[in-house]
Amino acid sequence: MGNKFVKRIAALVAVAVMGMSVVACGGNAAGTEASSSALTEEEYAAKVEELQAALEKVGTEANSLDPTDVEGAKKLLEDLKAPFVEFAAVQAPEKYAEAQEKYKSGSEAMVEYIDSVSEMLDPEKAANVDANKIMELMTKAATDFQEGDNLLEAAQ
Repeated sequence: MGNKFVKRIAALVAVAVMGMSVVACGGNAAGTEASSSALTEEEYAAKVEELQAALEKVGTEANSLDPTDVEGAKKLLEDLKAPFVEFAAVQAPEKYAEAQEKYKSGSEAMVEYIDSVSEMLDPEKAANVDANKIMELMTKAATDFQEGDNLLEAAQ
């Protein structure tokens, strides 16, 4: 199971990076430090670039992951989760608030998805992971990111 599953994690990272590149191509989304006040449009755009760079770094690490290294896969998943957690915490400028709500929802679904996938690496927890829920979370994340991108485009 380990070898096959670690390859799936590498694929997950690729999907996550591609999903977030949709956000980055739109030009604005979130990033690394949450603030108690909304960001300016320029700060928001900079956060998008930071997020994209973080996800690309994790994607590069995924490509070099040894398919038998379960501990490495767990670390990679934690590294992948961090940008989504940070992204969900960003307060967008009013102009992009509706899009950010979708991005936040997608990020939260992605974090839950990553947690579920991580549990599958634990032989004691793997049997309790709901495969349907995992697919629903990935679908929700992808849909929310796409809807956020559409809202962002409309706001520009």
